[in-house]
Amino acid sequence: MRMAPLTRARVLLLLALAVEVVVLRGHAWPVVIATLAVAAGVITWGIAAPAAQLVVPSVNHTRASDAIAFTFDDGPDPATTPRVLDLLALHAAHATFFVVGSRAAAHPEIVRRIVAEGHDVGSHTWSHAHTFHFGSAARQRLDIERGLDAVAAITGQRPRLFRPPQGLRTPPLRRALAGLSLVCVTWSERALDAMGRDSRAIVRRLDPAVRAGAILALHDGGGFGGTLDRSPTVAALGTLLDLARARGLRCVRLEEVLT
Repeated sequence: MRMAPLTRARVLLLLALAVEVVVLRGHAWPVVIATLAVAAGVITWGIAAPAAQLVVPSVNHTRASDAIAFTFDDGPDPATTPRVLDLLALHAAHATFFVVGSRAAAHPEIVRRIVAEGHDVGSHTWSHAHTFHFGSAARQRLDIERGLDAVAAITGQRPRLFRPPQGLRTPPLRRALAGLSLVCVTWSERALDAMGRDSRAIVRRLDPAVRAGAILALHDGGGFGGTLDRSPTVAALGTLLDLARARGLRCVRLEEVLT
């Protein structure tokens, strides 16, 4: 039997039932503790799982039957992003760059090159601060809007695509995004290249996910708690683009397959 999807309403119902058990059956604490543990696990899943829709509606794949979307976070970086762009051009591939607003403002020429070469620019907040997810909805919204404005000042257009730091989607983020008309994007699979993996490990991880409709997440920027050297990502990217071509996949902008 297929289980009903876990929604916020069902999680709240689960918690309400636990409270009722306490009221009606004061001796049933083991049941209540187990119920609360399950609810906590469900909420954590809703915040962190790329496919979860519990907290913030998000896109983690597309319906494209012949295309794949490569995405890059944490740039632009003058040491890495131009190398990524060179590789994409060599393979006649397009991608989506989720840029950090403060870095975009520091390197506007790279953002302009991204757009000029036919790629999408999405937002990855202004600061990518470690404290972002602990802020109020109002504070998160200020950071998000500042990041959007930074891109708009360079390209003349506010991004429509948004990826939160670490892909986490907390309840305050849902309120922060209200009315901004943004599409929140996670991924089908991520390279975990910010953790210092070598190029072979990156390819091994992403190889099974190089398929139609996938959204792959890599990094063209370093720092923010991860390693600074993105050379393994660049080395892996050429192999991954070759795999996509061998499997008959076009490498496209997200906007192309989400509209």
